[in-house]
Amino acid sequence: MTRVVLLIAMSALGCASVKPYERGTLARRCMQLTRDPQAKAMEHHVYEYREGATGATGTRGGGCGCN
Repeated sequence: MTRVVLLIAMSALGCASVKPYERGTLARRCMQLTRDPQAKAMEHHVYEYREGATGATGTRGGGCGCN
């Protein structure tokens, strides 16, 4: 029973509502996980091309550069 209460309490702490005026702050470039999304996308493209590897990105390819 104690574990259930602890689980519920911990899951409630992770929930937060964002007010409309705070969304602009959270959308700033410094708040992103990657500093340059275009550079990250290019790096991922090169990795897919060279390794012939894709994974969980929604793209397909065979490593030959032809999608």
